[in-house]
Amino acid sequence: MGIGQGEASKERLFETKGGLNKMANLAKYSAFILVLLCAVPILAAQAETVSIIRVIDGDTCILENGERVRYYGINAPEKGDPQFNEATQANNKLVAGKKVRLEPQNPSRDKEDRLLAYVFIDEIFINEELLRLGCAHIQRPLAAKYRDRLLRAQQAAREEGLGIWAKAAEQSIVIAEAHADAEGNDWDNLCDEYIVIENREDISIDLTGWIVYDEVHRRYLFPNFILKAKEAVTLRTCLGKNSQSELFWGSRSPIWNNEGDTVFIRDSRGQLVLSYIY
Repeated sequence: MGIGQGEASKERLFETKGGLNKMANLAKYSAFILVLLCAVPILAAQAETVSIIRVIDGDTCILENGERVRYYGINAPEKGDPQFNEATQANNKLVAGKKVRLEPQNPSRDKEDRLLAYVFIDEIFINEELLRLGCAHIQRPLAAKYRDRLLRAQQAAREEGLGIWAKAAEQSIVIAEAHADAEGNDWDNLCDEYIVIENREDISIDLTGWIVYDEVHRRYLFPNFILKAKEAVTLRTCLGKNSQSELFWGSRSPIWNNEGDTVFIRDSRGQLVLSYIY
């Protein structure tokens, strides 16, 4: 082979390698573009701007497409509860007729098929704002994102006695113990899940018609019951026979969240007597 032919062969070889390199780079670039395109729907699902046409209550609204949105991580009073109207009005004032940004959560829907989301209007975090106003309380479990912000907002409202945290006249009723984590499987040992309610007054207190409830509004209505001075009563989750020292919720499933919960007690007029967070 002559010198000219050898040089030509080398040039063809270099051209072939160069072409292969260009093809490889093009393939990498195409793959990168494909990844970006695939990511667009995911990003859109994570943060979506929509319009709210109506609110249902203090923690639920309806979008222009008919979708119902349940504000994740909080729980507002239900219809018939104290502060229901105030919470609904506050939510209406904040979001009705406005464009909001939704951050859907995981799981994305609740048992009523409502979209679970954090809700924002510009820089206003609606879930947090409703807590700050005392229009709702925390509902656990909470995701790590925004957890501290939500807890701080609730604590501030609680300390100021705003909204649902406004107390009746001070009474010396306390939660002496909250035993949420029963021994073994909670479902198999409901009687070992209980709260202890203590009367630290020097006089007896009539608890008839009082209500105990948790963060998801599962309720226990006190029967005809007098809690004597300086005594306590244990309220157990299971079925049983009531006595002066023990009352029974009669639930067939656990009530108190092992990861943390809030015990609310309201008197027969619906006024808050105590809230106990564990």
